[in-house]
Amino acid sequence: MTVSSAIRSARLRLDALRAARADSEAIRARQRRRLTDLLAFVTRQSRFYARHYADVERPITSLDALPPVRKPTLMANLDDVVTDTAVTRERVDAHLADPDAVGRRILGEYPVWTTSGTTGDPGVFVQDDRSLAAADAVSDRWWLPALTDRRALERLARRGLRTVEIAVDGGHYAGAAGIEMYRREHPLLGQRMRLLSPTRPLSDLVAELDAFRPTVLVGYASALVELARKRRAGRLTLDPALVVPTAEALTDADARLLREAFDCPVRELYGATEFPAIAAECARGNLHVNADWVVLEPVDADYRPVPPGQPSETVLLTNLANRIQPLVRYDLGDTVTLRETPCPCGSPFPVLDVAGRQGDVLRFETESGERVPVFPLALTSAVEGVSGVRRAQVVRTAPAELRVRLDTTDDADDRAVWARVQRDVSAFLADLDITGVRVERAPDPPARDPDSAKLRHVWSEID
Repeated sequence: MTVSSAIRSARLRLDALRAARADSEAIRARQRRRLTDLLAFVTRQSRFYARHYADVERPITSLDALPPVRKPTLMANLDDVVTDTAVTRERVDAHLADPDAVGRRILGEYPVWTTSGTTGDPGVFVQDDRSLAAADAVSDRWWLPALTDRRALERLARRGLRTVEIAVDGGHYAGAAGIEMYRREHPLLGQRMRLLSPTRPLSDLVAELDAFRPTVLVGYASALVELARKRRAGRLTLDPALVVPTAEALTDADARLLREAFDCPVRELYGATEFPAIAAECARGNLHVNADWVVLEPVDADYRPVPPGQPSETVLLTNLANRIQPLVRYDLGDTVTLRETPCPCGSPFPVLDVAGRQGDVLRFETESGERVPVFPLALTSAVEGVSGVRRAQVVRTAPAELRVRLDTTDDADDRAVWARVQRDVSAFLADLDITGVRVERAPDPPARDPDSAKLRHVWSEID
């Protein structure tokens, strides 16, 4: 990190802490100022947005008149979306194809992260230091108070700040690439960080966690819940100072289990590759939108505003920090509900409920008779990591049968894609010592639940 980057990061952290003590009008003022600056910047520096807003009257001072954008459109126009012309889709693709480039910056300047396609089409997102610093700053705003808890301070005093993140590795995903980049650029501090993949056997995770003894545990909610059950059963001795579930919906019962099993504060994080810290949980258990750095617009299927108290069909995200690949009214695909009433914690940041990614933990027996959990995000990553997969759902229809609902891209060889999916899912299960499971293709494509309209990704019809 350069001196100027370090200074900018420090300023952003200070501003985020000040915003935590500000009133709602001061937060809105920050949002308006940053939005005005962003809109002026994108119409001047991004060829895509200049075209996209060609018919919009200038100057643009609000979002209302701007057409939304979707991931496929941004991916198809990446060369024109980015504001540094040295960043091209050809260079990005070459970077992503190089496994040795994980954690390295493209052109030595910009991190590049990918999504696995868990909400549809896979995405490629180029970051800049300002965006990364803003996400870190707003996360710390909510986490630092939790780390001042008496038990948390005692654990930090004994072991210092040691972090483990449980997220899929083996690619340029935000969790894996972000940690690898930090370890490359901060070798001493990086020794106190680990990435553990939920695709590994749970017994391996337990052993490594007890050996490393992190004080901050971040990761997929379903994996953390399984670890909490191990902790409650006495098979895990880990005692973190803070637990941060993310990426999947967390029920009230699961949150209570995490708090009781680990005996520490739990702070859920709602984020995305597009902005890693969209909302964070307060001490009262509510998610607060970091509205000083993001604009969230809950909308219906026709992109009309949805009032507070009603669930949206999707939500539009405007990232007020990232300038290299701007996101303005970007269709994030999540179902959210803005609360009508303020939070009892007293924070003026808006309160949000997120439907989240819908998935069940599936349990299979190994040949030795051990029941092992298969986490939904890990399983769908094995499917959606296959080139040509647009969307998938995995359904357990029998004790030893999985049926995959598959939607492939228009340019893909459908039969070849399915053959690869079948092979990769079987290999994924075999790595967990799960054998004899039939992986079959369902005749119907992925579909939303007819009652809830939610897009479930993994579930069991027999448990």
